Amino acid sequence: MKRYFLMICLTVNAFLSVLADEPARLDIIDRIYQYASTIDTTVSIEETTYEYTRFKFNVERKNPTLLLVPSVYAIAHSIQREYVGETYRRVTMHRFDDYESKLLLRTTTVPRRHHAMKAFIKYLTPKIYDETIVGDNLLSPFNRKNRKFYHYTTDTLREGTIRVCYTPKRKNTQIVRGDALVEPASGKILKCSFSGEYDMINFELTLYMGKKGYRSLIPDKCELRTRFRFIGNRVTGDLVAYYNMPQVLSDSIEDENDYKKMCFVRPDILDQHSLKLYEAMFAEQRERDSIQNLNNGSTRRKKHSGTFFLEKLGDNVLNRVKTNFGMNNQGYIRVNPILNPLYMGYDHRRGFTYKFDVRAIYQFNSNQELSARLKAGYAFKQQQFYYRIPIFYYYNKRRNGYIQLEIGNGNHIRNHSIRRDVEQEHPDTVGQNLPDFDLLNEFKQNDLRLLFNYELSKYVGIQFGTLYQQRVAIHKKAFEKLGLKHNYQSFAPMLQLQIRPWGWRGPIFTADYDRSIKGIMKSNTAYERLEFNGEYIHRLHKLKSIQMRVGCGFYTWKDKKAYFLNYENFQENNIPGGWNDDWSGEFELLRSDTYNTSEYYIRSNLTYESPLLLLSWIPKLGHFMEMERIYLSVLDVKNIHPYVELGYGFTTRLFSCGLFVSSGQGNRTVGFKFGFELFRNW
Repeated sequence: MKRYFLMICLTVNAFLSVLADEPARLDIIDRIYQYASTIDTTVSIEETTYEYTRFKFNVERKNPTLLLVPSVYAIAHSIQREYVGETYRRVTMHRFDDYESKLLLRTTTVPRRHHAMKAFIKYLTPKIYDETIVGDNLLSPFNRKNRKFYHYTTDTLREGTIRVCYTPKRKNTQIVRGDALVEPASGKILKCSFSGEYDMINFELTLYMGKKGYRSLIPDKCELRTRFRFIGNRVTGDLVAYYNMPQVLSDSIEDENDYKKMCFVRPDILDQHSLKLYEAMFAEQRERDSIQNLNNGSTRRKKHSGTFFLEKLGDNVLNRVKTNFGMNNQGYIRVNPILNPLYMGYDHRRGFTYKFDVRAIYQFNSNQELSARLKAGYAFKQQQFYYRIPIFYYYNKRRNGYIQLEIGNGNHIRNHSIRRDVEQEHPDTVGQNLPDFDLLNEFKQNDLRLLFNYELSKYVGIQFGTLYQQRVAIHKKAFEKLGLKHNYQSFAPMLQLQIRPWGWRGPIFTADYDRSIKGIMKSNTAYERLEFNGEYIHRLHKLKSIQMRVGCGFYTWKDKKAYFLNYENFQENNIPGGWNDDWSGEFELLRSDTYNTSEYYIRSNLTYESPLLLLSWIPKLGHFMEMERIYLSVLDVKNIHPYVELGYGFTTRLFSCGLFVSSGQGNRTVGFKFGFELFRNW
């Protein structure tokens, strides 16, 4: 009897202890959430410190597909399996989260001193109190807005600190697990760890936070272990970073590849294996130099030039290439892979599309910049090459003042109005040897625009310029046989007024006016057009938003034979760049002639975007769902009242996918959209 009584007492005591600890546990979690707000991060800091980072990579398994991974070509092509590298930088902090970093020293055993596995490095600069830890990814357990995604448990340690453990309520790539040592009085995190998997990278991250002030919000030391797997390839990494270091040598370093100086600034001791990797590299360099001296450098130079050319060619063909230029590297050119199959997309209208992208930027100063871009693609189903070349000169970036010159093309446009007019002129075609009227429907189109933009204030902006459009018949001979013109051109001055009632954080309303003038640049089409548009993205969370768009447009006047009624705010993106490039606010199943033959349109688009929405609930499969969207679009045009389109989309590490259904009415009722997302964030 005494035994049973003792068991009951112990059970009741344990139950009461749990009830007593629960408020304390919630109180500690609330203090962690509030801690960042107790630190003043608005004051000017103007502090200079130094940082040191080191990596060690091991290519455990590899095959030819490793060449497709961005920033990995150098180690995928090399016969080596292990690499080490170090960097030393000066960091000038102006304000919290506003700093400049200058590279002073960099040593590495990676061939030709290439940068490798850049995707690992971003984990060394985490922001644990933000909504996301690394960039726009990985939901932080230390931010109140993410509370619903985590389970928390606490344990009091002997040193007087609290150990907080956090585990995900749902297995998803955006969620992490780990623990933290917390100062109970303030909620300050002293040390924490995260583990998870994102974008094919498994990681274990340990952070030792700063002591006081704004430094307590960022780490003093980071330790990172990673593992990357892709189609049988496996690369592991051990990385470490030290921040807030004092100055130990002069900043005027002539040779950034100075190993002796790196040994001097290194804050810890290099392990024996890393030392052997450096020694092997130095021995190879000495052997190479001695052979070059014996041959007077001629044979070696020829072999070196050939090898360098082949390596550079392979790297450029399969991977993104970025080259800096200018005295202070104020300009760069970035080229997307030329023959990488991962840069393809698919939709029902264009079929498979292969995309190519080149960007160039030159910054004259902080307020002036020149940029150009070639965005091109080939649609195999349409057998059509698309391109768009925008060139921007920012003469006043503070006021968003720029001059834009843009040239491009669009879909082959169809217009049945021309055929209808011809049939009225030739009702009886027997014996007239006239061409097939079906050849009169299809035109290719090009456009050229010159625009000037300036923000009068954060509430009002103005844009004006000119628009030249050209439509040329695909089958010119059919038009010539009928004595008809096969070129339709228009030249129109344009004016746009931009209104932002709540500044840049609120909705944007625009009003556009353009009127074509005959005779200028062989313009033979006259019209007058007005369009109104409103857009707003309401942020519910850093990764959750509601995107809204409403608009209308109409022609107040046009020629009788102004067959082509393109709207500026209602155009297709023929070279979509993926999940973040116009996948929202568009009609995916709508045929262009549905609105191009209408003298007016009224539209509205609504998109809800969030992680952990629908498919993320599915076991196993849900782990890979990064973001999801729900689409609703409504349109009213001539002869369709209304057209409705619904859609659902999601993105994973490999691809983005969307499924759309519509009310039809002469358009497709079901459609599918697909794009590769692999290595987009690398």
